[in-house]
Amino acid sequence: MTADVEADVVVVGSGVAGMLAARGVLQAGRSVAMLERGALVPWERQLETSQWEADVPGAQHNIDNDPEGEDWPWTYVYGVGGSSLRWAGVSPRLIPEDFEMRSRFGVMRDWPFGYDELAPFYAEAEKILGVAGPRRSSVYPSPPFPLPPHEPSPQDRRVGPLLEPFVALPQARPTEAVGSRPPCCGSARCQLCPVNSRFSVLNGLGETLEHERLELLSETVAARLISDPAGRRVTAVEARRSDGEALTVRGRRFVVAANGIESAGLLLRSELDTGDTGRNLFDHPNAALEIETSTAVGAGHGRSLATGASYRYYSGSFRRDRAAALLVVSNPGAIFDMLPQTVKALVAGRSGRRVRREVADTWRRTVKLEVYMDDVPNPANRVALSGSKDRFGLPRNRVTYRRATPYLQRGLDHVIEDAPRRLAPLGVRGSRFAYAVQGAHMIGTLRMGDDPDAVVDADCRHRARQNRDVAGRAVFPTCSPANPASAIAALAVRLGRTVAQEGD
Repeated sequence: MTADVEADVVVVGSGVAGMLAARGVLQAGRSVAMLERGALVPWERQLETSQWEADVPGAQHNIDNDPEGEDWPWTYVYGVGGSSLRWAGVSPRLIPEDFEMRSRFGVMRDWPFGYDELAPFYAEAEKILGVAGPRRSSVYPSPPFPLPPHEPSPQDRRVGPLLEPFVALPQARPTEAVGSRPPCCGSARCQLCPVNSRFSVLNGLGETLEHERLELLSETVAARLISDPAGRRVTAVEARRSDGEALTVRGRRFVVAANGIESAGLLLRSELDTGDTGRNLFDHPNAALEIETSTAVGAGHGRSLATGASYRYYSGSFRRDRAAALLVVSNPGAIFDMLPQTVKALVAGRSGRRVRREVADTWRRTVKLEVYMDDVPNPANRVALSGSKDRFGLPRNRVTYRRATPYLQRGLDHVIEDAPRRLAPLGVRGSRFAYAVQGAHMIGTLRMGDDPDAVVDADCRHRARQNRDVAGRAVFPTCSPANPASAIAALAVRLGRTVAQEGD
């Protein structure tokens, strides 16, 4: 049996991008049908089970990592709310030069618009997300952030003056109550917030989720987009319910709002392999630089998981030759990396009490800096269709990914060498660097631009289908060192307004 659903606008994906795009359409009085592979798992249930998603048919990850690339641990959530259910809330903006890499530095690409175009949408998105950030900063142009920043931690106060420019970290962990969301409790368990403070679609966009003109089709897999005979417009989404029932979702406009892997896979299954579709995949490597000092730096204290960020290695003409970096101070300190020291000491026969004192002393004197890098787009990092298929007979996503180019490595080498030197006044005893791969930022694959190989235009409209748009990180032409959440949200607010104004 085949069922039919019809709406003015069809959105694939219920994460922050899809929900914010839908919000703009609903506010204009139009109807939305939203498809989501996963189930609705309330926050209370997430806490009870320590799981963000339910084990329902179709919601199993469908990635084949190409053995010629790295075995990268791609992590995202199949569920209503998408990865907004499990992120940590870090929300820095892209800065003006991130939009102008080609014209300023002769590398990468320019975005088809600059910071000023996105600024008003940053303001609206950050209000919805409840972002706390610096009210005045040399790093971020206006608008100001909607909530006051978190108080600097002891580590921020010690490290910040040595790694200027140093700012309060923008984050969707509010300092004041936002609707039903209380202020951040400082537990440092942000990916599964124990008080429901950190923004998610469920606690921040409930009015949109429960809107009378929104038909939420959870546990529903978007199989492919169906185009008209002329190949100019999309007419429907062919879908499968978790019980195998076929479903056709018709509309006049379609928004693909999954992540960079799933959105690209849907287009490829729909035979929309135009230009750079599936290419230039990027993920921040989530590296850590730990610097041991001779004096205690205040690890373990702070109003949130992280409260300060250094832009010392982010902005400047050096970006012609090497990658930029954003450094975020981890307030818990190097808690996970003390284990090897503990095991080594115990194996050597030292007493437990003595080892405890030694390890605690090292922890108090160690600054842990999370390091986020940008990189030049690499078309070899890509999503293609696999020869293997999922339970619905759909090709899985085959991902080829290699972590770093020489451009990124030069930037990383500079940070590893220079940051300990700048912290020398604290009495640096040594430093260590390690990748802590996470696979959470799937950027690129459906980039925007005005060149022939761009997949979408400056308004995120697909260049080969007049009535199909893309929301989310897949459209980024470049990555920047900044976490992508705020830019994703701002672009989605902008897209929602564009779709509402343009109609079909």
